[in-house]
Amino acid sequence: MRTQPSQSIPPTLFHELFENRTNLFEVKLNHDFTDFAKDRGFGFASFCSPMFAEDIFIPHRIAKRILDSNTSPSAKLWAEVSLKKEGNENRYRIEFIWPHISDVAAKAKPKHIKQTASTIVEFQKSLESYPSSRNTEFAENVYTHGDHLSAAKQQQLQTRLNSIGNPKKGWDLHNTIAYTYAEHHIETWAKEHQLNVVDYNETSLFAPQDYKIDGKDIDVKSVIGVGRRHGTQYSSFSVDNEILVGVCTHTGTLNDDVIELSIDGVFDPQQHSGLDLPLRYLKLRSAPNVCYFSSIERYFLPKTNISVTSISISAALILHSACNGSLPQLFDTCSKEQSEVLLEKLITEQNQPLISTIIELIDKDRIELFAHYLADYVIDKTVQKQVIDTSNIEMLLGCITPIQSRQQQFILDLLQANQTLKLVRCHWHPEETIKEMGIDIYYADTSSVPTLKAVCACNPRLKTTFFTYSWKTNQTLCYRHDDNICDQLNCGCLLHSYRDYKLGNIILGKSSCTKYGKGSYDSWIRAEKYPYPLKHLTLTSTNHLSDIEI
Repeated sequence: MRTQPSQSIPPTLFHELFENRTNLFEVKLNHDFTDFAKDRGFGFASFCSPMFAEDIFIPHRIAKRILDSNTSPSAKLWAEVSLKKEGNENRYRIEFIWPHISDVAAKAKPKHIKQTASTIVEFQKSLESYPSSRNTEFAENVYTHGDHLSAAKQQQLQTRLNSIGNPKKGWDLHNTIAYTYAEHHIETWAKEHQLNVVDYNETSLFAPQDYKIDGKDIDVKSVIGVGRRHGTQYSSFSVDNEILVGVCTHTGTLNDDVIELSIDGVFDPQQHSGLDLPLRYLKLRSAPNVCYFSSIERYFLPKTNISVTSISISAALILHSACNGSLPQLFDTCSKEQSEVLLEKLITEQNQPLISTIIELIDKDRIELFAHYLADYVIDKTVQKQVIDTSNIEMLLGCITPIQSRQQQFILDLLQANQTLKLVRCHWHPEETIKEMGIDIYYADTSSVPTLKAVCACNPRLKTTFFTYSWKTNQTLCYRHDDNICDQLNCGCLLHSYRDYKLGNIILGKSSCTKYGKGSYDSWIRAEKYPYPLKHLTLTSTNHLSDIEI
């Protein structure tokens, strides 16, 4: 699995944040500080950021003070740091140190250092009243079939199992159990938060909505993943304005007794009313993907207002908040004008259009919808063949508002499509780059992942797929080289490797491909043989961009 992006500020942005005058930062001593200091009379420290490890020079007088205080290696200290530019290089130097931020606020002599420290202290105090769960993964749980269900929900499950056409059929049985536990998961969450809950299924299993929670009628929609197959499509979606609560379910095997569930959030189309933000691709009346859903806590629970009387947006405050994962809370604290200042420091020039989107969401108190508009932005820029600063967007994930892991992965996959633009070549005319080609976008009924095809400039019927999903696993796939493309004369689908339990390593294409598609796969299973020679293929999963032999 790809690791989730850090919320820390990358070095390139940090250099832009650093002011010409001295500034205040939390630093960490290098492990070899003590020995190095004894030998040379000075040592080195680093900014406290997992993505920024540039050395800071420590003068002898400060190194001696650190050693005299018996500070352990890798200890964190607060330091007044100056920046000196030497050509294209940056030289950092510690001018003064303090053991705690409160000491800086009380004892620092430079006025701007003292003010910065006071702001950080006040911001830290304000976080004490902020619910810790607001910045964590959305509610998750693991259930064992037969356990936990209330008597009423157990009766509903039994009635549903009795009503399906073939209760012994694997998928029907699994699907029924999974979505019943998804409903139970939402009901449990609501009751744990002392919300008023009415289960409409107790009176009618065919009720248009599943629950009334805190006065709102909601319909629970689940995605169902089994083994290597990821769930992406939400169950039985309708196009009216009902409020949806999404739940992701996953089991190791079909009809496995152990079910993992996590809440994707709430999708209420009315939350988008009054926003002057058009959605070009992820429209409200389209089948939702995971990015349509926003925090269930922000939707149902009272909002916590953080009040800081006076706040100055400094590099120190930004870096401190980023390293502690509290940038979303900082945005909650800021005024609209302060948010603009903060965004201008965080967002690079290539992604400047995002600033107006975020400000509109903040101004209308709808920042929890950011994942939806961010995903639409990435798709739009990719279809328009505009390369964006993908590293900057990775950094923004979780910085503006909490974004749960499935949403982050969906957006990271879309970023791969944008990064791939420069690699795409027409399969039939290798001299054609994406600059000469058009782009078509498709959505299938079986996945929420869009399929992107580069359209040949010479013959529009010839299309090279460069971003799509596997019909077998729903894994997102991305073009790397022309050897990823089907060798059928006019197909152009994106190939990927798959390790089948019966056939071993095989190559698959799109579902309708006459050579590598679903029909061919079924015939291979019947014959118990894969008919094509094994070959070298670049693995096109967005999670593992590497080469493998199959």
